[in-house]
Amino acid sequence: MNATTAGTAEAPAAEGPLSRFRRKRAERNVSFPELVWLHHLRQQELENPHHRPYSGPAEKRYREFEERFEEQHGKIVSSYWCTSQASAIALTIRRRPFLLADVVRLHWATDWTTQDKPKLMSLLYEVEALSVRVQEVLRDTSRRLAIQSLFNVLSFLLGFSETERSSDERAVADVNRMVHQHLKRIETYYRGAAARSGQIVYVAGMLLGMVPMLLLALIAWITVARADDAVGIGIFCFCAGAVGALMSVMSRLSSGTVRVDWEFGKDTLRTLGALRPFVGAVFGLMTYLALKSGIVAIQVGDGSTYYYIVFAFAAGFSERLAQDMLLGSTVGAAAGHTRESPQEREPVPPEEELGDPASAPTG
Repeated sequence: MNATTAGTAEAPAAEGPLSRFRRKRAERNVSFPELVWLHHLRQQELENPHHRPYSGPAEKRYREFEERFEEQHGKIVSSYWCTSQASAIALTIRRRPFLLADVVRLHWATDWTTQDKPKLMSLLYEVEALSVRVQEVLRDTSRRLAIQSLFNVLSFLLGFSETERSSDERAVADVNRMVHQHLKRIETYYRGAAARSGQIVYVAGMLLGMVPMLLLALIAWITVARADDAVGIGIFCFCAGAVGALMSVMSRLSSGTVRVDWEFGKDTLRTLGALRPFVGAVFGLMTYLALKSGIVAIQVGDGSTYYYIVFAFAAGFSERLAQDMLLGSTVGAAAGHTRESPQEREPVPPEEELGDPASAPTG
């Protein structure tokens, strides 16, 4: 019976090398609360007289988990560890090659030391909520500056939570007021830096959207070089409209009139930026078609490729100008076809226009 059961049992599916690699990598991942708890056990082991300092099993286990944590998130460059409770914060930097910006992250686990101090817990929550926004929105130097400032605030709060004054209502109120003043300055800096960061991400998306336009421009140049083809000129105008849209945004960036919602996220802003040249390109192409079809009453002579490109660039640079030109010309043309000519209008007798003198009232 046992042999039959063993014979009919399905063998586990063979695990591929990629699956094994992912499983082993997931097994090596260490969360920050796990590292904080092991650090707390290590601190307790220091009080054991049977072990030399930093030589017991808890020390070895902590060092192993610390290595795995830094392998995942980068080296811990700043940290604060509570001595009485398993709570801590840490600042990590993961280096990236070439010109890519380093990844700076703030990690925290503070629930243990503030579980019986609701006011401090609420204050820590405000700081941590701002930290999340800073880490997701800011970039490069502005991100490092804001995160370092938040690290200083968090370490101050954790240090205060371990003192006897953390039970004094007046001391907690003073700390609350001082921390809110610092948070206000950090958030003001965050909003200014976030606006600049969002604009940079948006422009990066526009440059990404210009890549297919450059390929189309190369195709158009080959087409026009062979013959003065209307299709090639149309592609040229399509690309010129995209360039006009790019230059419009760049010029408005220098004047500070571009507004983007930075909390949409980098991926969304990058996608919106990549679509912006396409919008300008469509306006450039429609302007070319309007000029070519004669809807817009502008006379252009032979060999007018440059004129079309200039108008397409202007349409991409200013969509409002293109809308006024296209819609105004279309409405005017439609009105011209429906308006009655003077010859078609039925003549009105003077008596009906001015009134019959016989019917006028006499004095």
